[in-house]
Amino acid sequence: MDFRPLNDTERRQLINSLRGNAESNRAILLDRRDTSFLGSTEEVPDEEVINAIKSVPCHY
Repeated sequence: MDFRPLNDTERRQLINSLRGNAESNRAILLDRRDTSFLGSTEEVPDEEVINAIKSVPCHY
């Protein structure tokens, strides 16, 4: 995987989303295929939550 630094727009969007997560409990969204940043939202659909839980490896 090649490293590509964030451009100014992506950096501002990420910083605002991180701030929203810290201050207002907004969810930060990532692309499932390449973990790229997709933004943030107030509510996450149930299907997204279920997919996120299923994607966590369980070694116990």
